[in-house]
Amino acid sequence: MLIIGSRGSGKTTLVETAISSLTESHSGEFHVVRLNGLLQTDDKLALREIWRQLGVEMELDENEQPKQTNFADTLQSILAILSHPDELAAQEEEPTLPGEEPDAARTSTAVVFVLDEFDHFVLQPRQTLLYNLFDIAQAKKAPIAVLGLTSKVDVVDSLEKRVKSRFSHRTEHLKLPATIDAFWEIVKEGLVVDMGSDDAIGDLNTEQHFRAWNSHIEDLRHQPHFATFLRRNFALSKTPAQIFNATIMALSTITPSTPFPDAAAWTPLSPPLSNLYLLSSLSDLQLALLISAARLEALNDMESVNFDMVYDEYLKLCAKGRVQNTPSGGVGRVWSKSVGTGAWEGLEGMGLVVVDTSRKGRWRVDVGLMEVKERTRGTQWARWCKEVL
Repeated sequence: MLIIGSRGSGKTTLVETAISSLTESHSGEFHVVRLNGLLQTDDKLALREIWRQLGVEMELDENEQPKQTNFADTLQSILAILSHPDELAAQEEEPTLPGEEPDAARTSTAVVFVLDEFDHFVLQPRQTLLYNLFDIAQAKKAPIAVLGLTSKVDVVDSLEKRVKSRFSHRTEHLKLPATIDAFWEIVKEGLVVDMGSDDAIGDLNTEQHFRAWNSHIEDLRHQPHFATFLRRNFALSKTPAQIFNATIMALSTITPSTPFPDAAAWTPLSPPLSNLYLLSSLSDLQLALLISAARLEALNDMESVNFDMVYDEYLKLCAKGRVQNTPSGGVGRVWSKSVGTGAWEGLEGMGLVVVDTSRKGRWRVDVGLMEVKERTRGTQWARWCKEVL
């Protein structure tokens, strides 16, 4: 079965809730194997992870891992371990008569395979893992269920013909909330305390505090600051992840005198819109090389530069400062090229200069000279920018 939906639509929450519910009513009757297409990128890694997770749940010795080299045989051997010894001899016995209850001791332990990022498993060569899992499930060689989670609506079209023929074509589509009221219900469910939980039952003071907390969360919707924050997240993504992340900062403001966070404590934890905030953390050499590279692009109308050109421009600017009776151009020591290479690599690591994939050994500057000038106003660095602008 495939569960398809946008990121943040609740695919993983739906599956984990269902598994938790089954665990309460059928504890010990099944195992869960969780695979991720971003982590298990080939068949060997997937098999190793399947064996690891089943081995942990069943307390198996790692040395007992099947030695077969064929993928299908190895997977069958792993699943056979889940069968009761009596089941292996069931084929030699008479079949169960109609209406007769089967012997519970001969029932295999079921396995639920949860394949997160299912579309990445589809991209693997020959789709061997999917083929064998679907084949085992369809032929009822072992009691397994395969759940795929993906955000690509056309992932079924990418399945190979032999894999698609074994797929049940059962899909469930999850949608993001269509209205802000529905979005608020999802957010509120993650913020309030479940009064039916064990933690909320027992101590009277605890119950009163939890009721007061839930009432405070209900009132948040009507607070202007939080209402704006809520509408902004609904308009941008319709997923509660950013609100839950911001709640961590809001909870950090709780004190004995203020047991409930103020609405203004919910602030977005979003990354900066540009890399300009990194300028204040650069060393003098890194900032000098960055300005030199930006000057070259502006003066020569170039799309990219190489390090030799940047270092020569850096030496020229330092020499020009000495002629003007300003030692080293006002930037301190003139560093050697080997030291400059390390500083340039640091700029690349920060993303301030980006490799030009179309031209080997060249980089593009990711900030503009005018932006650097505004951030270094009143310093020697601004003078270096001013000479061009």
